[in-house]
Amino acid sequence: MSITVLGRSLWLRPVLLVTAPVLLIYAIFKAPAWMHDFQLSQLVDQVVQYPPPPGGSAPSFYGPQSKVSGDSGDCTFHVRFDVVTDRPVEEVLKHYETATIAKVDEVNADFSIDAWVQQGYTQPTRREAGYEYQTVIVDLDAQYLGSSLWDPRCW
Repeated sequence: MSITVLGRSLWLRPVLLVTAPVLLIYAIFKAPAWMHDFQLSQLVDQVVQYPPPPGGSAPSFYGPQSKVSGDSGDCTFHVRFDVVTDRPVEEVLKHYETATIAKVDEVNADFSIDAWVQQGYTQPTRREAGYEYQTVIVDLDAQYLGSSLWDPRCW
């Protein structure tokens, strides 16, 4: 019986000796991407949890679209979401510009916020209530200069 256990352990050792370094190298190269994905998910959570503008809804039901990209080692996080509101685009933009969403990482990143209404798209209206609701697209970009940490998406 001890021969079988000994046989299994002898077979298992070479497999562990080969796979452990491969998994360690994989984790080392994927760690920067995992860290950036975590930062991006925190930014998305802050956007979703921030109160909507007056007369508006929370970000759309399908959630914000987000991605990591970059250029020459500078990582840029893009978050885009829709808000249905009866307010003008400029007011929605001011609401999110004064938000504390980006204030946490302001030392490390450069933030920009844009808002617009899709041209040529007929907006849903509620004329019987005297309001016109429109879908405002809000786009938040956070650029982290020189913090790629070898994330290939930032190069």
